[in-house]
Amino acid sequence: MDSIAQGPEGADLGSCSNGLCCWGKGQEDSAVVCRHKWKDFKSTLTRQFILPFANEKEKLKEPPQLYNFIEKSQWDAFVVSRLSPDFEAVHSEQSQRREKCKYNYRLSRKGYVGLEDELEETMPDEEIDRSLLWKKAREDKQGNIPDPKVAEKAKLIGDLKKQVSEGTLTVSGSNDVLTLALGTPEHGGRVRGVGVGVS
Repeated sequence: MDSIAQGPEGADLGSCSNGLCCWGKGQEDSAVVCRHKWKDFKSTLTRQFILPFANEKEKLKEPPQLYNFIEKSQWDAFVVSRLSPDFEAVHSEQSQRREKCKYNYRLSRKGYVGLEDELEETMPDEEIDRSLLWKKAREDKQGNIPDPKVAEKAKLIGDLKKQVSEGTLTVSGSNDVLTLALGTPEHGGRVRGVGVGVS
C-alpha cells in the first residue's frame, strides 16, 4: 500500500487491500463500489480512531489493532493529513452540508432502483413517479413515517397528487409534485428521488 490517503501505488481509482475489495481493468461498477468502500474505510478510521483523540496524541502513535495491516509510517502520515487545517476546513464544510439534509431516507442497500422494482411488483396499477419513490424511501418496514418533518411532506405530496388527478393542478418537467412539495427547485446536476447516476 502506498499510503492510506492515496491508495496503493498504480491503482486507478483508489484501491483496497487485504480483502477489502479489488477489481480488474474495465470493471467500472466494481471500481465505483471499491472507491466508495475505500472512502468509507478512511472515513471510519478518521471518525473512530483519529478525531476523538485529536487532543490525546499518545493514542494516535500506533495504528488501530483492528487494522494491523496498516504500517506505522502510513498511519503517521494519515494522522497528520487528518489533523491538518486543510482537512479540518473540508470536514467542517461537509458537516455543515450534512446538517442541511432534512429528509433522511431508509433504503440502506436496496436503493431507489430496488425500491422501484419492488413497487412495480406490489403496485402494478399505480404510476411510480419521483414523489412516490421519495415518500416510500422514507417509510419504515411497517409503512409508517416516524420523522414528523418527513410525514408532513409526505402528506403534502398526497394532497398535491390528488389535485393533479382532479385536474386542479398541472405539473410538467422538473416542476413536478416532488419539487412543489419540497419547495425547492431541482439541483442542476442531480435528480432527487431516483438514486445515484440519474440526471
